[in-house]
Amino acid sequence: MRVPSFLAAAALAAVAVLGVAGPAFAHDQLLSTDPANGSTVDALPAQVTLTFSDTVQNAGAEANQVKVMDASCKVLNDGALQIADNVVTQPIAGDATGQVTVLWRVVSRDGHPVSDEFSFTVAGSGQAAASSATPCATDAASSDSSSTGSSDAVLPWVIGGGVVVILAVVIVLLVTRSRRAGDR
Repeated sequence: MRVPSFLAAAALAAVAVLGVAGPAFAHDQLLSTDPANGSTVDALPAQVTLTFSDTVQNAGAEANQVKVMDASCKVLNDGALQIADNVVTQPIAGDATGQVTVLWRVVSRDGHPVSDEFSFTVAGSGQAAASSATPCATDAASSDSSSTGSSDAVLPWVIGGGVVVILAVVIVLLVTRSRRAGDR
């Protein structure tokens, strides 16, 4: 009688862990950018493109943001953000040289915001040293710290730990109950 109880508890544990931890990984992931993170380009491109692992919700200008800034923190955005399925495009303009920082926040298909940043360098007349300038304020990427990629990576472990504790209690209760039933 103890073996079936243990097997039932183990099956319940497996279903609970797989069922609870799965949605935490459902947030869209940034697959690629153009220009690529860490790359060097000859001239400032006309746009910055971000490609995600799933469709980005078109949730409005407050929810979806891409802010492109030069080394002096001047915003280079030139027009409205465009969303087409899993591709987000921000037109830019200006004459930046040195490091260009791209702060982004989008709403995943599951309704949760995700955010991060990346940078690339625009080659130019000796001003590439400007890439070590003081970082710009990261308001687009950090306005909701619960939406950053690093906290999303911790969430499944916290949920999984809670599920393991609950399942351990259930197993102990099942084992002690089966022992009491066997004593009668």
